[in-house]
Amino acid sequence: MKIKIVHTSDLHGYFFPTDYLDRERKAIGYLSLLNNIKKDEFTILTDGGDTLQGSSFAYYVKEFMNSEILADMMQNVDYYTLGNHDFNYGYDYLKNYTKNMRGKLLCANVIDKSGEINLANYAIKEIKGFKIGIVGIVTDWVNLWERKENLENFEIKDSFETAKEALNKLKEEKTDFNILIYHGGYEIDLKTGEKLSDTNENVGGKIAKKLDYDLILAGHQHMELSGKIDNTFAIETPANGTKAAVIEIDTEDKKISASFIKPKLEENYLIKKYESIEEKVQDYLDMPIAKLSRDYLPEDKIKMATEGSALADLINKIQREYTSSDISITSFANVVSGLKKNLTTRDVLNTYRFPNTAIVLEIDGKTLRKALEQNYTYIEYDGEYKIAKRFLEPKEEHYNFDFFYGISFELNLKKESGNKIGKIYFKEREIKDEDKFSIVMNNYRATGAGGFDMYKKLKVLKNYDKEISEILLTYFRNL
Repeated sequence: MKIKIVHTSDLHGYFFPTDYLDRERKAIGYLSLLNNIKKDEFTILTDGGDTLQGSSFAYYVKEFMNSEILADMMQNVDYYTLGNHDFNYGYDYLKNYTKNMRGKLLCANVIDKSGEINLANYAIKEIKGFKIGIVGIVTDWVNLWERKENLENFEIKDSFETAKEALNKLKEEKTDFNILIYHGGYEIDLKTGEKLSDTNENVGGKIAKKLDYDLILAGHQHMELSGKIDNTFAIETPANGTKAAVIEIDTEDKKISASFIKPKLEENYLIKKYESIEEKVQDYLDMPIAKLSRDYLPEDKIKMATEGSALADLINKIQREYTSSDISITSFANVVSGLKKNLTTRDVLNTYRFPNTAIVLEIDGKTLRKALEQNYTYIEYDGEYKIAKRFLEPKEEHYNFDFFYGISFELNLKKESGNKIGKIYFKEREIKDEDKFSIVMNNYRATGAGGFDMYKKLKVLKNYDKEISEILLTYFRNL
């Protein structure tokens, strides 16, 4: 007998065949993936989370509707876990989503202290006498990244230890095959075994080496990966509904084979059911909101990092004015559209693509220098400038380079890390170690994420509830 697992992860609100950069239909989106999935009694559909946030469609639903729409679109999923971004819009929004899901929520390392979300540690699916144990966990770095108010009702435990405890429970149940749905990735190269990261954000490799799950269905890193780590088959799907992983299990010898399927551009009943809402989203995105003096477009990433970016300067200027801060920093998602002269809502939401809020910290000159040195580890020089490997592998992390505004500084990228920054100036005066300033950044960076540990213990001067994308939209609408 052969059992099939179809796994998606990190859909980020991409249900329809569009990337929302324009109105064109493209081979993307969960609903189009369903056209290539045939579900029967031998097929299990799983999802690894990060469903509620990311696309313009997800933003529109959050602003004007509610999450039961997304749950209905995910009605074919049998078992799913939560991703770190599923906490972004607060407890009630997440609760409404989970209560309307038909599939079973497995997230063993998340405890809902209010008891209103039905979180199971594991499930057992029996097909013709073959017992499959399924566990779900999310990276415990949610504790680091998420806004405190969104986690008030939750306790999020250590990912590895919880995966270990859940597996022991499955063994007591005498399961034949054990699966981990993990919203996290692999800290090692699946081909070479090379260690790629020393953090605990992604522990898929550690789980595979030290525990004995038969199969890990990963996500979070937005990569297409497939291979074996010791005796565990490891797989991960790319983001935004561009592909799904298909795993076949031969129950006789537990042999596993895997492939990836792409979306198929055809109509289906869910696309037809919600196409009127999709049209409203597209119309909303095309609404003109301002006329700028020029286009502000992204350029080559190395050029922007070494020479600066007018687009980043504009966003920083708005952040600094909104918060009355001395210094502002911002970063870009891996892909952004830029702001066109005839500005639309689409331009703004496709340029600032994070659900982050603004936070103002107090920083001294010494800490500011440390932050700048860390920031410019992004660029290396070996006869030519290039982006450092750790920002590209195991996944692209261009969003962990920040553009600074309100200061100037001497920069020599040919020097070794730790000595690239010379004198730093504020209002043409050289900054001393003990000088203090207010600096605005997004709440993600303020946690120290991306290697910026120096921000973690800084004094918070002000927190803002409004998302930065909303701050930008309001600014442009008022021009």
